[in-house]
Amino acid sequence: MAPADTQWKELHINYIILAHKNPAQVARLIQALSTDTSRFYIHVDKNTDIHPFERLLEPIKSVSFVHSREKGTWGDLGIVKATIHALQQIVADQRTGYCVLLSGQDYPIKSTDKIAQYLTRNQGINFMNTTPLPSSKWNRGGMDRIEYYKFNLSEKRGDYVILPPLLTADFLQNRSYYTSTIKQLLRRKTNPWAILKKRHFPGYLRPFCGDQWWTIPVETAHKLLRFLEDHPDYFRYHQHTLLPDEIAIQSVIRHLFGAEDKMAIRPTVTYINWERQGVTLPVTFDHNDIQELLNQPEEMLFARKFDMETDAKILDLLDGYINSGT
Repeated sequence: MAPADTQWKELHINYIILAHKNPAQVARLIQALSTDTSRFYIHVDKNTDIHPFERLLEPIKSVSFVHSREKGTWGDLGIVKATIHALQQIVADQRTGYCVLLSGQDYPIKSTDKIAQYLTRNQGINFMNTTPLPSSKWNRGGMDRIEYYKFNLSEKRGDYVILPPLLTADFLQNRSYYTSTIKQLLRRKTNPWAILKKRHFPGYLRPFCGDQWWTIPVETAHKLLRFLEDHPDYFRYHQHTLLPDEIAIQSVIRHLFGAEDKMAIRPTVTYINWERQGVTLPVTFDHNDIQELLNQPEEMLFARKFDMETDAKILDLLDGYINSGT
């Protein structure tokens, strides 16, 4: 076994990158994170032309494209399925170490050495935000996400409706509105009659919510995939969940490690600013935010989000800081 002070150099880090735009920014993200032991699993939204990504990324030996592509419709199950497809490829490739879920608009705020050192010191820990439902931070405690039915009206972000089960108090109190919504769905050739049944979160686990972005050991990925194989009904249930990327995997991980185990699961290592006033959230960082990013504690390894087409200078500044070894 390698000495403790150099063991981090051997850590495999498997980055799952969910991308839907700007292949040049994804290439830059890969460049910033590349080491001899890192590998990248790129899922390109099925609604997006993959060819620009292939032309730019296929020459990079450490890059694999996720074979099974899903539509990344906002708030839908597709991005959860895409993540699972990537984990399946990581397991099939017999990779070890950690799996890190990023979007194509994330970026490291620590050097690759510091990332590997931190994960090695905390090997075996799952880094994922998890809060039991109902949660005070969400409207209706978040229970409408798992008790109501979500139907898309189009592929556009936010173009959806949610309906409570038929004959429940919520439905009957707003019967005229929900009836008109059902008619709208029928006109769009969407079958809304799933609402005839009341939704019940699967009884074999407790619902938890949390940010989509997480970092887990490959051993946890094995356990997660086995759980999903053993419970094929679980994803069928989440077909009508609103924002299942913030519920589905989090609930399983909490179940696997015990809902009250605070040692096996710690908060995410991806920094996101949801607090700033007067801007679209989460914050899209620009060069004015460099100190906010550099001041993050050692456990914050990545940040989101960035848009190179709007402000590439922030990425230049982060690269300069990271490459300086500060």
